[in-house]
Amino acid sequence: MLRGGRPRRSFLYVPAHNPRYIEKALTSVADCIVLDLEDGVAESEKDLARRNIQSVLQRLSSEGYRAGENSAAELCVRVNSEGWLEKDAWGDVYRAPQAPSKTLDRDLDLLALPEAGGITVVLPKANSPSDILNVQKVIVAKRALAHGDAVVSRDIAVIPIFETAHAMVSLPDFAKSCISMPAIVFAAEDYCASLGIPRLADFSNMLYARSAVVNLCKMLGITPIDMVCQDYTDKSILERECNDALGLGFEGKQVVHPGQIETVNKSFAPSPETLAYSRRVLAAMQQQPQKGAFELEGKMVDKPVFRKAEDICALHEGFEEYERRRFVA
Repeated sequence: MLRGGRPRRSFLYVPAHNPRYIEKALTSVADCIVLDLEDGVAESEKDLARRNIQSVLQRLSSEGYRAGENSAAELCVRVNSEGWLEKDAWGDVYRAPQAPSKTLDRDLDLLALPEAGGITVVLPKANSPSDILNVQKVIVAKRALAHGDAVVSRDIAVIPIFETAHAMVSLPDFAKSCISMPAIVFAAEDYCASLGIPRLADFSNMLYARSAVVNLCKMLGITPIDMVCQDYTDKSILERECNDALGLGFEGKQVVHPGQIETVNKSFAPSPETLAYSRRVLAAMQQQPQKGAFELEGKMVDKPVFRKAEDICALHEGFEEYERRRFVA
């Protein structure tokens, strides 16, 4: 099952002030390519980063993807957001479509351009559903002012990043809201900073937060994406973190270096051994459909095991189809 409608195993951040980074990312095997305007870009280079993103979007809109580029990846932009907690920080976004800060407002100007219509917005420090709704409203209003209400698409995908104590306390509000989110990202560094705690090597002090994010995503049928592996030079550490994330139910991981992508993609896809066993479960069930439970290879197989095997096989088939259409010939 591909939650959120598509694979989001590798969530690659690309500092947008460097055109070479963007070009390299477009030829990578990342499932999500996140053009970054936030932490990966110095304040002095944010305008340059916006111009670079605009240039790429205009090229993709007019020419399409070039040979060797990853046209199947989800193209995203991470904006600058501070998670404003003041009730009236956004004001009347329909009457005056403006964000609380000039930095975010310029980011949303970029996303209001016609060529940004299919871009997914990645929203840092999303503390409540209203943060997502306000970003969507401002983009829609800016598009309407610039291009006319008749041509404005109101379907704006926003992936929030949960990285504060306030976000975790607001989980019930997200669960009850009608906000459409294809995924949720958990970010460890800012979360630990908001609690004034260190990032422990075994992540035990983040177990509640990470598990809560996964449970919310599973309930909503969307993709939970785990924290960054800080050590991008040690593959064994990355593999260990991926296995830990899988054990909690995450379906993807944030990536800060292209060298991490292959390991992350492989980790969050069914292993050959798991796939083979799942196929044997399905075959055995088809041979004896009248039985509610039976023994296979020394293990009890019942309806939950069968359903899990079905999900694993369907997930594998989804990834296979996705890989077939990934690159432009």
